[in-house]
Amino acid sequence: MKATNNQQTELLSLGELDLEIKRSKTALAQLTNGHQFETLRAQQLSLATELIEARNALDTVELELKRAEADLKLVEERVKKDNALLNQTTSAKDAQGIQAELATLARRQSDLEDAELQILERKDECLASFDEVMARKSSLDAEIATKEAAVEVEVIKLRSGLDLLTQRRAQQAASTAPDLLQAYEKKLERSIAVGRLVGRECGACRIGIGATALAEINALPFDEFATCPDCQAFLVR
Repeated sequence: MKATNNQQTELLSLGELDLEIKRSKTALAQLTNGHQFETLRAQQLSLATELIEARNALDTVELELKRAEADLKLVEERVKKDNALLNQTTSAKDAQGIQAELATLARRQSDLEDAELQILERKDECLASFDEVMARKSSLDAEIATKEAAVEVEVIKLRSGLDLLTQRRAQQAASTAPDLLQAYEKKLERSIAVGRLVGRECGACRIGIGATALAEINALPFDEFATCPDCQAFLVR
């Protein structure tokens, strides 16, 4: 295909723009597909589950503590009432019965106080566990938010750059001869459409060209587009 040196250079420039656009689109797709956050999201979900379990454990022990406190309060009120009755009674038999009940209540109160102390210790452990999981989740949430913000900045930059590249590409294509542009875009549908010949290497597919094919390419007039025997891209010499 015939093309002046300027046309060949312009087509190579168009090819470089298309390659930049392709790279930008690939980078943009990688940033927006969310794959880079999959591991972090999985960790976030796992921590959320841990947090729910820690909260449930803390709620359970707090409920046990409330019940123990309520039971202890009932015993304390009963002790107070029995002491009042003991002070008021004049019957030795009644006093003996009240004192027996007070002894039973004393043992019950001691047991409840011991149980309450154990529950308080468990509550401290559950609270420490909850706080630790919450701290890890907060740290991970902050890490994800920071990375998402950085990705958003990069996405904005890439989209802005892509817009500029697309505008430049449209201008370059508009100044390219229609028949040459049509041939170029047909090749572009398959792969890279144009590359510079550097020594014996095709700049499009990076494959070395054999001696016979290279001799045929070098024998072509300079206003004739050469074609890579491997990828069929236009070669600018």
